[in-house]
Amino acid sequence: MEKPERNHRGSIQERRFLLPLSLLALVMATVALTNASKAEEPSPADEITDGRPWKMTTDDGRVGTLVLFQNGTGKMTGGLMDLSPKWRPTPDGLCLKPGALLPERCVKLVRSGNGYVGLKGGKQAFKLER
Repeated sequence: MEKPERNHRGSIQERRFLLPLSLLALVMATVALTNASKAEEPSPADEITDGRPWKMTTDDGRVGTLVLFQNGTGKMTGGLMDLSPKWRPTPDGLCLKPGALLPERCVKLVRSGNGYVGLKGGKQAFKLER
């Protein structure tokens, strides 16, 4: 019995197997590229965590200094006592925990003329200026 001749495209069965496999690979590559591009988008927190001091004005008008470092730590001065806050980035801002007994506050950071405004629930929580 003779085998059917194969052309450069392969048999119909091979093509039926490879077509869905190719489409699956294309979809997976698209998803991977989309996730990679989202991961590369920097948080606004990356702009303020450079270890340089910011003038921080709170919502009640108190003025102090805030310094945030890339390792998730920082320094706050100008209040009743100096604090060593911890922070973490969020997609649109950051969460800041001023001290062990103080609650974490998450804010959205919005660029302003010479710094950033931290918004919590749509209201200004603080302003950072240089």
